[in-house]
Amino acid sequence: MFSKYTILSLALGSPAVASAQAYFDVMPLTCTEKQGGTVYNAAVDFPVGGDAAVVRNAKKWIGEVLMSDADMPEVSMSTMSTDDFGKLLDAVAKDFVKNNEGSRRRVEITWMYEDPTCVTYEAVTTDRDSVDWSTTSVACFSKRDGHRVGANEIFGCDEAQIKRLMWQYRGNLSMEVAQADDLYVGDCGFIDGWVLVVGPAQGTSGAAYRLRYPEIEQWLKKPQSDGYLAR
Repeated sequence: MFSKYTILSLALGSPAVASAQAYFDVMPLTCTEKQGGTVYNAAVDFPVGGDAAVVRNAKKWIGEVLMSDADMPEVSMSTMSTDDFGKLLDAVAKDFVKNNEGSRRRVEITWMYEDPTCVTYEAVTTDRDSVDWSTTSVACFSKRDGHRVGANEIFGCDEAQIKRLMWQYRGNLSMEVAQADDLYVGDCGFIDGWVLVVGPAQGTSGAAYRLRYPEIEQWLKKPQSDGYLAR
């Protein structure tokens, strides 16, 4: 049995063009824990710089993703340091292998996008035991005040139209439903050239539907400045 978390590198700047402001920075960390056939792997882009409200709320959301089913005391994430987060990640990994004999879990929490209006993360958790199962969460944070953005702040149309767009852009996702009306609209966020919307698919409790921004722009709220998010 062994455990480790590793700081990979400091990501300076951003993966997308942003105006002259406090860029969002992350410290990628990894963690591996093994015990017999039970394995836990995680790779997390942990916030270390940028707008204070966004950093605070991104840390809180990351904690919610990691500890959603962990048998551990609740911790305060919003002001957590990188070193303390590494220790938490190690504890989450140990908890998993202790309570999920024979299972394998991979958690990837990735900083996907930044522009002058928002920062977007995607989290994918994949579990492998007798079957494979994944869960995707998207978190888009407004730079105006750090809050997590909802579908009503991205789309200017009703939910039925959002579902039709998801159906149109379902791509290779295997459907468990027969028509657009049977989908649900979950987490939403922007990446460069796309809008992500989480919805149902086979083998998952949430998959990311990728909607092409230029083709669906008429259904979106129009931003008042540089960046995707309307203010």
